[in-house]
Order: sequence, then structure tokens, then C-alpha cells
Amino acid sequence: MNANTRLFMGALVACTLLANAPAHAQSDTAADGAPRPHGFWLTTPTPEFTAGAGKTITLPLDILNYTEAPQRARLELSGIPEGWEWSIRSGGREATAAMVAPGETGSMTLELTPPAGSAPDTYDLELVAEYGDGTAGLPISLTISEDAESGATLEPELPAIRGSVKSTFQYKMKLTNEGGEDALFNLAADVPPGFRTTFKRGYGSEEITGIPVKAGETENVTLEVKLDNSVEAGEYPIRVTTVAGDVEASTDLALEVTGSPELNFRGPQDRLSGTAVAGKESSFAFTIENTGSAPAQSVRFNSTAPSGWTVTFDPEEMPELAPGDSRDVNVTIKPTEKAIAGDYMVTLRTQADGTSESVRFRTTVETSTMFGLAGIGVIGAAVIVLAFAVMRYGRR
Repeated sequence: MNANTRLFMGALVACTLLANAPAHAQSDTAADGAPRPHGFWLTTPTPEFTAGAGKTITLPLDILNYTEAPQRARLELSGIPEGWEWSIRSGGREATAAMVAPGETGSMTLELTPPAGSAPDTYDLELVAEYGDGTAGLPISLTISEDAESGATLEPELPAIRGSVKSTFQYKMKLTNEGGEDALFNLAADVPPGFRTTFKRGYGSEEITGIPVKAGETENVTLEVKLDNSVEAGEYPIRVTTVAGDVEASTDLALEVTGSPELNFRGPQDRLSGTAVAGKESSFAFTIENTGSAPAQSVRFNSTAPSGWTVTFDPEEMPELAPGDSRDVNVTIKPTEKAIAGDYMVTLRTQADGTSESVRFRTTVETSTMFGLAGIGVIGAAVIVLAFAVMRYGRR
């Protein structure tokens, strides 16, 4: 191998190493350049806490898998004193293992019950996850206190709200854990038929069914209520209850439905089409109905029609239309005299305070009989003139 060949091969190897170096570096960094985490962990927001003997403690757990493969983790609690009860739960069922996909987090809960009469002391426990060829541990420190109290309060910001059946009602509440141990509070609402409820954490949009609250701390909870259209105007009670073990708190709320009007504008025999003659008035019997739960005030009518057309309503307005009531409305349409035979669309609208309704009425225009007779006359005259010319001059 001559000197030039050796020089070329050396340069080629150097370029190859330089080209591969960034790709290798990128595999260990995230998109923003920060080091990409790698490993398997158990975490909880409250690894140290105080509780009373004989109480069930619920501890939220997160299992983080930042490895390249799915991991099946077997869970075991070590250091547990004799007579204590514990379990791992997921989705309301007891579990002893968890399967977590790469880059994902599995959520579970640890339920721990020190028996009544347990000596006041600090107990060091460890939750261990055995996965693949490795293990992950979570140290937990529980202090049994004679002075640990249990209790909770649920206080609404506004206990009474009013609105229409189309409104979305939101009750903001403060949930305080007055006990000496962290707890997971389940949430429930007792509502009348036709009410749909969801709970949200704080002022966010994520729906929840329960919320963990640290000992002595407060969390914000929002109850959102929506109503079916069938709900009538009136006052309705709502009772919200939150439970964590044998700790329970509740509050009473009130919702006043004011009702709202809903207009329905129907054509003759429920049809939205009719026939009119160019240059002449044609009347159509419409019906206006209030299908809502409140009176429709100041009901008015107007229209949009082709240029040169006239549209009138009888009556032109109504002071009030009660819920469930209906009235006849005579609609008169007069196409312009120059209208060509065919179909035209006329928009008819009715409005009231807080609601409106519009329909499109297809109007088929026919020309007047007089225009038809005149046309026949013109054609007849033309035939007579042609015949006279033929007879007089003939063929020469």
C-alpha cells in the first residue's frame, strides 16, 4: 500500500468516526439537549407521614420505567411489623405486580393499616420492586402518634347558583384534610334526575373521581353540573360527599333553574314550501310554538326575500308566548310582477328575548294567467299575419 493510499484510508476512517459521534451522543440526550433519564423507580409524594393506630392509610404510588423494554415488577413491602395489614391496589383490585411499558408511568396505591394499640414510634418500611435482573426500592417512614386526629371539611365558595337549563354550573370547593395522615378522598354527588356531574381538580379540565390530600393541607375541587333539556325550572338540592376510609365530609349545594324560552316556527302542515303567483299575494298559515321552560317575551317576526318581493306577518309581534303554548301566524308573500317562473327561497325569522328561530321557505312562482293569454294572443296574431301574406302574395 503506497503513501497516498494509506493517507486516503486514514481520512476515510476519521470521517466515519466523526459522522458516528453525534448520533451516539444524541441517543443519550433529549430533544432539548438535556440528559435523557434512564432507569426504573418507585416514587410517592409523601414518603414520610404521621398517622394514628387502627387507621387505614392510603399512599399513592408511581412506577416509572425509563428503560428500553417493558418491565414486569413484583412488589413487596419489607420491614412491616407483625399484625400490620397492607395491600397494593390498582383499579380497585388488589395486585402483587405491575407491567409498565418503556417510557411510561404506572399508578397504584399502597394501603397500610397499623392495628389499634400499636406503640407510638417511627417505623421504617421499604417497598421493593423486583424487575428483570434489577430491583428498585422506596423507603417509607411512618410515625404512629397518640395525638393523630382524623377528620375533613368540605367548604363551597358559592353554595347556591342559578342559571338556565343550557348553562354549565361550577361549584368551587376547598377540601381540607384535618387528620394526621395523608389520605385519598373519593368524591360523589347526589343529584336529581337529568343532572350530569363531573369533578375536576382545582380549576383545570382533567376529570377526577378522587383526590389525594396531605395531612393538614387543603386541595381545591370543582364540581361541574350540566342539565338535560327536560329539566324544568325550579330549585334543586345537591349533596356532595367525600370519603377516605372512615373519614367523611359533606356539603349541601343549591341549584336554581330559571328556565329559558325555545321557539319552533312551523310551516303549513309542517311543510316549508308553497306556491305563489308573480305580482299577487299568497297567504300561508304558520304556527309559532314555545317549547322551552320559560315565557318568550316580545316575540317579533321578520324576513329576507328576493329583491322586489314583499313579506308581511299577521300578527307582526306578540307580547308573550307561555311555555307549551302555540299561536297561528299568517304569512303573506307577494313576488314581484317580473318574477320568472321557478323556485325561490324566503327566510322567515322569529325572535324573542333570549332566543330566536329561522326557517327557509321554498316558494314556487307561477306566472299570471293574463300573461299566458297575452302570449297566446301574440302567437295567434303572428299566425294570421303570416297566412294573409301567403294568400295575398303567394308564390310567384
